[in-house]
Amino acid sequence: MKLILASSSPRRIDIMNIMSNNYTVMPSKIEDSLILSSTVRINTMVSAFMKAQDVFEQAIAKNIAPNNELVVIGADTVVSIGDFQFGKPKNENDSFKMLKSLSGKSHEVTTGYAIISSNSKYVDCVSTKVEFKALDDDTIKKYIESKEGIDKAGSYAIQGLGSVLVKKIEGDYDNVVGLPISAIYDKLKEKFKIDLLSAEV
Repeated sequence: MKLILASSSPRRIDIMNIMSNNYTVMPSKIEDSLILSSTVRINTMVSAFMKAQDVFEQAIAKNIAPNNELVVIGADTVVSIGDFQFGKPKNENDSFKMLKSLSGKSHEVTTGYAIISSNSKYVDCVSTKVEFKALDDDTIKKYIESKEGIDKAGSYAIQGLGSVLVKKIEGDYDNVVGLPISAIYDKLKEKFKIDLLSAEV
């Protein structure tokens, strides 16, 4: 079986590497954090499915493995407050506005994930509640200067310097980083007969 992660995100790769190194990275050509729907859950799941399907088709076209031996994982993460969705910041000004909006409030980090093979498709999402500390403008500006959040949904990285912005989280930490590996592990094992804890996939 050929397992492919449809992402070049260092965060997602790091999480996958904790579970297994027996997989291939193949980035999707689908843009990250697309706002495809006003409903956050639907948005992340549709985007994740589009990424996985795109890479599945790429893999077939490149003859990476026989069609019936391919399994592709796609994911997309969105930060939201209510129905308002925060994608990746366009620039530092956009980053400041995002972090200011999140300051002192709770928000949700939702990661949609899709697992696709030739004869099975599974799509779902996981949400984690994150509460930010009340941040003064100077703290926000200093964090932006670190450049850490410029390519992250919501403009922060909880696994890095962004951890100091966070008061508490409720739910799956890996989901906030970008890949709910526990849920993905369960579904790979249950529906695709792949156990990431095994030496062979």
